Amino acid sequence: MSKSEILSLIGEIKSAPAVSPEFMDRATVLLRRVFPQMPEPTAGADLVGQLLHMIDLSLPGWTIQLTGKAQELDGHWRCSLRETRGSDEVEVIGLGTGRAVELALLEALLHVGEQKAVV
Repeated sequence: MSKSEILSLIGEIKSAPAVSPEFMDRATVLLRRVFPQMPEPTAGADLVGQLLHMIDLSLPGWTIQLTGKAQELDGHWRCSLRETRGSDEVEVIGLGTGRAVELALLEALLHVGEQKAVV
């Protein structure tokens, strides 16, 4: 998998108002190369729930921290994904921000995928 493909998708997500089915499909294809257990997205289903399930299957035992300020059409959300360890040293961290919760979750997961990708 190309790290540049993931970074390109992250760049597109940063300017998106929401996670579209196209983004979910493209992200799933890219992330499945790093996380083979990644489930297929379900059209029309709750995106936040799907993304949490994807993170749970791909990064078991990791900590998900989600903070934000909910404002009707333009929230300010931050997500961090961290390996849970006994020390303060963390090798891989996924960080994401977005106007919607699902944007922050997807960006954070893509950042972890990019860091874990071989090429």
